[in-house]
Amino acid sequence: MEIYAGLDVHSEFTYGTIMDEKGNHMWEAKVPTTEEGFRSLFLKFQGKHKIKAVFEASRNWNYIASLLRQQSVDFVMAHHLRVRAIASARIKTDKIDSKILAHLLRTDLIPQSYMPNEEIVQLRGLVRYRVRTGRLAAQIKNSIRAILAREGKKCGWTDPTGTRAEIWLKHLQLTPQNRRELNHSLSLLANLKQEISELDKQIKAEALKRPDVALICSIPGFAEYSSLLILSEIGDLGRFETPEQLAAFSGLISSTYQSSSTFSQGRITKQGSKWLRWILVECATIAVRKENRLQRFYLRLKRKKGHQKAIVATARKALMIIWTLLQKQQVFQP
Repeated sequence: MEIYAGLDVHSEFTYGTIMDEKGNHMWEAKVPTTEEGFRSLFLKFQGKHKIKAVFEASRNWNYIASLLRQQSVDFVMAHHLRVRAIASARIKTDKIDSKILAHLLRTDLIPQSYMPNEEIVQLRGLVRYRVRTGRLAAQIKNSIRAILAREGKKCGWTDPTGTRAEIWLKHLQLTPQNRRELNHSLSLLANLKQEISELDKQIKAEALKRPDVALICSIPGFAEYSSLLILSEIGDLGRFETPEQLAAFSGLISSTYQSSSTFSQGRITKQGSKWLRWILVECATIAVRKENRLQRFYLRLKRKKGHQKAIVATARKALMIIWTLLQKQQVFQP
C-alpha cells in the first residue's frame, strides 16, 4: 500500500503528517530537520509501505531532497505560490499545512516545482557566488571612496587595488581612524579580487564544456559568465514549449487583469528567477549600445515608452531570442 507524507519544513524542525490512500490519518510528528529526525519520522513504515512525500520549494530544497533520498522515500517538490492558490486556509499552523500537503499529494493535485539535477545545482552555486563576490567588491570600493570623501580626497583610478592607486593610497595623509578603515578595506578588496580571479578561471573552464554558451555569446552584450548564469537558471529548456513560456518564467512579462470587457496590463510580474531577470537587464543595457536588431527594437520602443520600459522589454526579447538559438542550435543574426 502506498502512503503519503506532507512535510511542513523549517530550518530547525519539520512537521510531518502521514495518511493512507483514502486519507485516513496514520501518523504525525514534529522532528528535527536532520537525518536522524527524518529517520524517526518514517521508521515505522519503511519495508511495509511505499512512501511518497511532498514539501514546498525553499532555498534549502536540495538538502531536504537528500534527507528523503537517504530514507528511500519518493518525493515531489510543491510550487509554494501555486499550492497556496489551490489550498489556502484561514487558520494556518504547521500541522494544518502538512495535512493539506498530504491530501493534495494523495489526490494528485500538487503543482510541482522544477528540481534541477546536481550538475545544474553546482553550476548555479558557482555563478551565483561570482555575482555575490562581485557585488561585495563593489560595496567595498564604494566604502573606500566614502572614507576618502571624509577628508575631501578622491581616488583617480577605478580600481583601488591597482599598482598606481595602491602607491597613492599608501602615501595619502589621513587621520588614524580613517587610515585604519582604509587599510582594512584595501585588504578585503585584495582578497576578493584574488577570489574573483579564481572564479573567473573556473567559469571559463565550465563555459568551454558547454557548446550552448557560444550560441548565447553570439548576441552582443552577452559573455561567458552571463551565458552560464542564464543557462543555469533556465535548467532544462524542454520545460518551455514556447519562448513566451520562458519569458513568463523569468518574470519579465506584464501582469494582466481581465474581467468581462475590462482589460489592463500592469508592471512586470517579477515571479521566477531574480538572477535571470537581473543578468538579462544588465546584458540588454550593453547590447543596445551596438548596432543590431536589439538596439533597433530598444530605440523604437524608447521613443514611445521611455528608457526603463524599453530596456526591460529588450531584456525579454533577448531571452526569447536565446530560446530560439538554443532550440535551433544557431548563432545570433544581427
